[in-house]
Amino acid sequence: MSISLNNPIKVALHLRQQDVPHYSFSPEQVKSLAEALSGSNIVVCNSSSDFAHELKTAVVSIAWYYRQEWVDAAANLRWLATPSAGRDYFNVVTAPQVRRTYGSFHGALMAETVAAMVLAESRGLLAAAQLQARGEHWQRREVSTPMRSIRNSHAVIVGFGSIGQQIGKLLRSVGIRISGIRRNTAAPRPDWMTAHDTVSGVAKLDSILPSADHLIFALPGDTGTDNLLNAERLARLPPSAVVYNVGRGNVINETALAHALRSNRLRAACLDVFAKEPLPRDSLLLSTPRLYVMPHVSAAAPDYFNYYIDELKPLWGEFLQQL
Repeated sequence: MSISLNNPIKVALHLRQQDVPHYSFSPEQVKSLAEALSGSNIVVCNSSSDFAHELKTAVVSIAWYYRQEWVDAAANLRWLATPSAGRDYFNVVTAPQVRRTYGSFHGALMAETVAAMVLAESRGLLAAAQLQARGEHWQRREVSTPMRSIRNSHAVIVGFGSIGQQIGKLLRSVGIRISGIRRNTAAPRPDWMTAHDTVSGVAKLDSILPSADHLIFALPGDTGTDNLLNAERLARLPPSAVVYNVGRGNVINETALAHALRSNRLRAACLDVFAKEPLPRDSLLLSTPRLYVMPHVSAAAPDYFNYYIDELKPLWGEFLQQL
């Protein structure tokens, strides 16, 4: 079926998350989206059933997730979009003419979260907050003894794509040396890197781990990343290392990580993602010392969707040219 540009192009929008308000489109952001997608008719859907109905006649869809039966019934669909960076939120088969896009704007926000983790752990804020929660608010020795400077420390970032590079750029700005690990070592180095920073393939990871102060994972949950950080690799880390994960939870063997922390073979861990989410209340991780948990919100911010709208605007122009 051909799409006429003489009529507004129907865009079915269903972006709502009750537990994370920043992940729901505000009325102001809907207005901004309509301005960015010139010539569109934005239909806001407040429920899955509304979205499934509107998707049947939509040309473009923007949502957190999709079901196969919804996509199968969408005869006019030409562009399926989601702000999610991960390819594992949904698994649907689309017709060859349907363009599919994922968000790639998360890096700047996630970098701020990782930097906050690094600073809060290294400078004693996390330890002080835990003591305060136990009613021990003035434990100067306990808080100050583990404190350390982040300058001239070494961060190893596993998953050095767009998100990993944003993390590296921000950490480099505060004096942290960066080692990026990625599959495609032929890609050019970021221009912010210095002569002291490196980019290597996964094969070099084991040899780099013994010098890591901060081991940061920003990997997708695709094939080949399961239990990448296992007991053997944890044993290669120095006791002063901290593990961070803002990618996907399948990357870390959580039992091995908990054992390393409980046996004081690892300084700490700051995790935003887990093998099973929500993290079960009986998870071994929740009773593990020096393990700090966030509920998969490393990109959350009031302007989250403002970044996404900025990303969609040029894609919309490309889409119109291809119709």
